[in-house]
Amino acid sequence: MFAKIIAAIILIPIAIVLIIFMVVNRGAVPVSLDPFGTIPQLTFTVSLSVLLMSAVIFGLILGGIGTFLTQSHHRRLSSKRKREIERLKHESDKQDEKIRMLEDDRDRMPSAGAGDSRAMVPAARAA
Repeated sequence: MFAKIIAAIILIPIAIVLIIFMVVNRGAVPVSLDPFGTIPQLTFTVSLSVLLMSAVIFGLILGGIGTFLTQSHHRRLSSKRKREIERLKHESDKQDEKIRMLEDDRDRMPSAGAGDSRAMVPAARAA
């Protein structure tokens, strides 16, 4: 709840400034895709606010893609560790089952007499 209030306190003024910026800079500016200026067909006009917001959005998309690509190592490592954890859990469950079976066998065996110094050992089961 507190984080939402803080986010609203920060984001509402930013949104207001952004809307004011878009309204004030709605004048058209020429944009040329020809760096040398020799081909006038590659020139078009667009409002400054649309141009700047497009540049910001394009930069955010490129930054997101770059971040996604640089973090691939961490995602791969995380996936590998999850598989290892699942393998170890499965192995642990198998060992717990073996322990339970051995304890059941031990409980079913008659206890050794007081004068008998040899304890009976259950036969090993194939795993």
